Amino acid sequence: MFFKRYLQTDYISRRKSFHFRIWLLLLFLSISFSGYLRAEDKTSETLDLDFEIPEVEKKPYEFLAELEILETVKGLDNDSLLFLQKYPGGRDEETFFQTDLNLKVEGSYQAQTLKLYARLNGSFWYNDEEDWENDLQTEEAYLSIQPSPSVAFDVGKKVLKWGKGYAWNPAAFFSRPKDLDDPDATLEGYFSASGDLIKSMDGPLKTMALTPVILPVSSHINDEWGAEKEIVWGGKIYFFTWDTDLDVMFLFGEEVKDRLGFDFSKNISSNFEIHGEAAVVFDHVKYITDKDGNLYEEKNNVLNLLAGMRYQTSRNATIIFEYYRNGQGYNSDEIKDYFDLVEAGYQDYTSSGNMAKLAISREYGSQFYNKQTVMRDYLYLKVTQKEPFDILYFTPAATCIFNINDKSASLTPQITYAPITNLELDLKATFSFGKEHTEYGEKMNDYKIVAAARYYF
Repeated sequence: MFFKRYLQTDYISRRKSFHFRIWLLLLFLSISFSGYLRAEDKTSETLDLDFEIPEVEKKPYEFLAELEILETVKGLDNDSLLFLQKYPGGRDEETFFQTDLNLKVEGSYQAQTLKLYARLNGSFWYNDEEDWENDLQTEEAYLSIQPSPSVAFDVGKKVLKWGKGYAWNPAAFFSRPKDLDDPDATLEGYFSASGDLIKSMDGPLKTMALTPVILPVSSHINDEWGAEKEIVWGGKIYFFTWDTDLDVMFLFGEEVKDRLGFDFSKNISSNFEIHGEAAVVFDHVKYITDKDGNLYEEKNNVLNLLAGMRYQTSRNATIIFEYYRNGQGYNSDEIKDYFDLVEAGYQDYTSSGNMAKLAISREYGSQFYNKQTVMRDYLYLKVTQKEPFDILYFTPAATCIFNINDKSASLTPQITYAPITNLELDLKATFSFGKEHTEYGEKMNDYKIVAAARYYF
């Protein structure tokens, strides 16, 4: 998004610079021509230069695009349980390659109080298990009506960016979870109707805003929420007081679980910010398997928490640190039972060719277990250093995710280089560490390397 904003700013500034040069040239010619007339006509005593330079007219439309090429290399761990679950008969190659070509296009058109916005993402990929595949996704497409600066209404497919966390947002009730490999990546929205009512005041409470949300659910729209027809509704109340951003969120529905949430963000100093989120999910149902494949339900009110900080050093390094408590996650014993099921299924397959337990573990894995942040307590640390040793346009970074419950972790060093305007080159590698029957210890990949080139226009 930085480059998109940069493109807009750069484009506008270039237009303003162009117009300024034209008017400067006209001014120079005017003065020169007037001087010439005064040389010819000594009766001229005054020179009127009182004219206004018109402002650059803003276009009603905007268009941005991003072309991305990625090459991914994965070093497979042939002994990990998740590898054996997917490839019980083994795999010829120990290295997995994939090529991706992504085109993301976004545009908007504004006419007085109406604004149309859309963002499309087209993906093409190829790997050694599939031929070329493609997917076209409408991430956002909505109509916004803003009759006044303090009132707005939005209808369509939109991402509601709630929460203050960087890697996790437990209070973002109407959003999809972020990808921990790339928390800054754009997300796909849901079809909804929402609004913003903003009130500014004097006193300790400077600003207050209300954001109501209505989200329809059926087998044809927002079906990730369920197949039954219903209306999920909720909202957010925002406060800005004592130099602190505060939000209170809520979500209610007949089929979905009711939720209440809270978040805050405060700048302690110009280079130090703290933030946090909390959310309660009522009557959450967690599905737990034992090592024999029997599935049980556990219903509880669960609490999800996030606490974090962002700090920028005097040497222009940015540190992001967060703790996440996933009340909906599994504990170490529950994860061990799942891995025991996978292991027992693989042993049945190798000894007798029986796929029953392995098939059950695959089903449970796809629905419940083989997901990111599947356990309860995590630490996230990202350190980014901008232009070290005065190397222009060069930004190295390192990210670590640590599972407190089973002591497994992932480490991702990364380098980003922008040699010319609108072009970004990125290289990162992710390594997994952990013992047997731990989240990162049983990952399919020992390592993953991703090289990317992005061009913005």
